[in-house]
Amino acid sequence: MNMKLIVVIAASLLPSCADAGPIDLTQDLGGLDVTVTLAPRDNPEAMRLDNKTLKTISCSAHFTGVDQNRTAKVTVEPGKSSTIRIPRNRGGMPRTAELRCREKAPDPK
Repeated sequence: MNMKLIVVIAASLLPSCADAGPIDLTQDLGGLDVTVTLAPRDNPEAMRLDNKTLKTISCSAHFTGVDQNRTAKVTVEPGKSSTIRIPRNRGGMPRTAELRCREKAPDPK
């Protein structure tokens, strides 16, 4: 393969590898004892939720940004953890997320 072609291909891949940057996270944990950790902190790719209650909880995260508009939902058992992947945006624009957690309603029988 010729060197110019390799350089052109590598340069075209750079925007997809760019840092997404920080995220502006709004949390409504409904008074529940839930710890939220972003990893890595400066350029988060994931949000870890640690349920420290004795109840099963349901959490939803709504992500917005120039390239994203999606919602992720997880159920976390008492004393357990779950992870939500944070979408990256390709435009380098600010990212925002709204996290909401509530006690999960019992399944109707």
